[in-house]
Amino acid sequence: MEFNNEKNDRITKKKQLKEKQLFSAAYELFLKQGIEKTAINDIVKQAGVAKGTFYLYFKDKYDILNKLILKKSNYILSEALEATANESIKCFGERTLFFIDHIITNLKNNVLLLKIINKNISWGLYRKAIMKPEEYEQVRKVTDIFITNLVNEGMSKEEAEMTLFMIIELVGSVCFTTIIFKEPTDIESIKPILFKKILSMIKVEN
Repeated sequence: MEFNNEKNDRITKKKQLKEKQLFSAAYELFLKQGIEKTAINDIVKQAGVAKGTFYLYFKDKYDILNKLILKKSNYILSEALEATANESIKCFGERTLFFIDHIITNLKNNVLLLKIINKNISWGLYRKAIMKPEEYEQVRKVTDIFITNLVNEGMSKEEAEMTLFMIIELVGSVCFTTIIFKEPTDIESIKPILFKKILSMIKVEN
């Protein structure tokens, strides 16, 4: 019985390693040559695995892209959530702005990642993450905290979810346009206005 457990552990670790290799290869190639120009053959060659192995983990190129976006988003959210918790800010509005500012700074320092996340992220991906808390715990945690606070502010759960959706879209679009193209201005110049609009959306006075 113990032998079987050890064998299963080795198999699991081997599968996790191959999946990690595929994620790393895909991320590097997406950054280097773009999503459209990256083929599955490129990914498996870079990862050093057989093409059939790819399909054990992913349906197609866009499946690994979507999961990669969620992994990267989850990491960014985890960092922002930890930083916000360490600040011990009591006001929900101030906590929200601190949290968003941390994410903006992260994206500003990683322009290539911003290009991948913003061009391909969708609310549908977040909904998938919400349905799989064991895989994307931080996305789920942030979503639950935000919606709970908005409900406490007097919103219905449906309105809170839609507000979160609008904030995700607003912050993502503003970051992408101002950081990548510096239009209509740079991110630091527009940030006070962005924060003012977000506070208005969550009905919290600064």
